[in-house]
Amino acid sequence: MFAGELKKQQALFVAADLSALLAAFATALYLHDPSGSMESRLLETSPSLLSVGTVGAAVLAVSVFHSFGLYRMRNGGLKEAIAILKGCSVTALVCLLVGFIAHLEVSRITVALAYLGSIPLVILMRSVTRSLLRRVYANPAIAIPLAVVGFNEVAHYLLDQLLDHMTPYEPVGFIAEGEAGRQYRGYPVIGPLEKILDLAKEFPSLEVAIALPRAAQLQQEELVQLCERARVRWWMVPSMLQSLGMGITVDWLGSVPLIGPRGSNIEGLNFVIKRGFDLIAGSILLIATAPALALGALAVRLTDGSPILFRQTRIGIRGKPFELLKLRTMRKDAGDVVHRNYVQEWIRNGTAAVQGNNGHSVYKLADDDRITLVGRILRRFSIDELPQLVNVVRGEMSLIGPRPALPYELSLYDEWHRRRLEGLPGITGLWQVSGRNRLSFEEMVRLDVQYLEDWSFVRDLRILARTLPILLRGEGV
Repeated sequence: MFAGELKKQQALFVAADLSALLAAFATALYLHDPSGSMESRLLETSPSLLSVGTVGAAVLAVSVFHSFGLYRMRNGGLKEAIAILKGCSVTALVCLLVGFIAHLEVSRITVALAYLGSIPLVILMRSVTRSLLRRVYANPAIAIPLAVVGFNEVAHYLLDQLLDHMTPYEPVGFIAEGEAGRQYRGYPVIGPLEKILDLAKEFPSLEVAIALPRAAQLQQEELVQLCERARVRWWMVPSMLQSLGMGITVDWLGSVPLIGPRGSNIEGLNFVIKRGFDLIAGSILLIATAPALALGALAVRLTDGSPILFRQTRIGIRGKPFELLKLRTMRKDAGDVVHRNYVQEWIRNGTAAVQGNNGHSVYKLADDDRITLVGRILRRFSIDELPQLVNVVRGEMSLIGPRPALPYELSLYDEWHRRRLEGLPGITGLWQVSGRNRLSFEEMVRLDVQYLEDWSFVRDLRILARTLPILLRGEGV
């Protein structure tokens, strides 16, 4: 019920967004061309071509809006308004680019006017849609009273989700033994389990959410039987929720429900799409950056001799080791003890670096005296990372993905940390453009896992776009 309702809401917001964008374009046509000559030229276009163009523009807009998380935002506010501004801006820029490449007749001024009008219209249409949904859900014939069995973190989180989303559910309170007089967010503990029978008489359409994941199976079965006697619809939080800190997913195989932890979205055809892009883009980048790579290699050879390449064992997808390639930026006799200690302290302490008594970083690798003068220049502009394009073409790495793990990290990992090994490691990634070593290890892993679970091709393009300014500022990746 809950997930299905959210999908229907998503469809309504998609329709509202497309209606707003169409209205903005029609208004821009009228304002810039009141005589209707441009409209006539559009209508004279081949119907099939016009249909393909319209559908393509709609798919583009929905894809861009989805990439900015607009179909997870349905409660309005400043965050949604900023996302709408970004979504409309990207959509308008792509339309201008496509129009320029395809030599379309639509005026750039028309597109600009449509863009300016689209932002307030999308905000307005979403506000109207929200208002209508709230009116519908407030209807006594549609509203669903809900009692939450349990008074614990899971029950509180469940209530938070119900209150923070638009749903037809109207919580009436908690059912719990020995918790009389307590309340959470203004909703009281009504009484012990037997109160379900009284509530069922008071609210004929009552539903019960059983949020007792730690309860014994016998107790949960008794609760279900009580709900059946009261003739109320029930649903239950699964017992394995306590061990799944990163969330669960529910799927169906025929009529059999399958519950498990969320996993990487880079599977099946998604893996084919990502790998195809890596192979094509990686090859092009390798050719395009060959002059810079050659100059960097020559600088290393002339100033510090051989070897030119630094080869290091890293851990790739599903724990498979591979040899990562970089231009050598350290002295030939440099060991890895300093970096090993840095990484171990980073993981153990949860901070980006160990702080000494003087307040300065003990292992500040950017000031490591093992790095050569040429190495500092190569690192500043990430030229030393270019040989990793060879790893990408080989299929050992991706352009975008989790940071490649070091073998000696694995012994310090918690079990859930290993979920970042479910995808190919990347030259850049979500954690790199979100703070690099300013992040704690836990924050980095959460970003890596989030990237794998929420992967989309559009998101990869956005991360690449965010990486470029970092390189231009000389901050590396």
